[in-house]
Amino acid sequence: MNAGALAYRLEFQELVKKQNETGEETKTYSKAFTCRAAKLKSDTYIKSGINAKEIFDDMDLIFRVRNYPQIKETHRVVYDGNTYRIKFFERMAEDNSIKLTLEKLNP
Repeated sequence: MNAGALAYRLEFQELVKKQNETGEETKTYSKAFTCRAAKLKSDTYIKSGINAKEIFDDMDLIFRVRNYPQIKETHRVVYDGNTYRIKFFERMAEDNSIKLTLEKLNP
């Protein structure tokens, strides 16, 4: 991986379940890990069956990060003030990285 291409910061959050005195369970997300990432271009052909790369889809983003063992498929990601779920998680053996496809969550 080219370290100069890691221009973006991703925050990975994990679900934390806590139980209060009455037994009620609350679910919150807490920061689990932060790392740098490279943003990749989306191939629109895969999504819609047309080869129109000029179409921009702001609901899905693709990033490549170093292969950190702390990153899990169950995490959610905060990037640029927006929250995303990990839609696709692929470990790339050739350069020891992880390719993440993120889907934007509704606020």
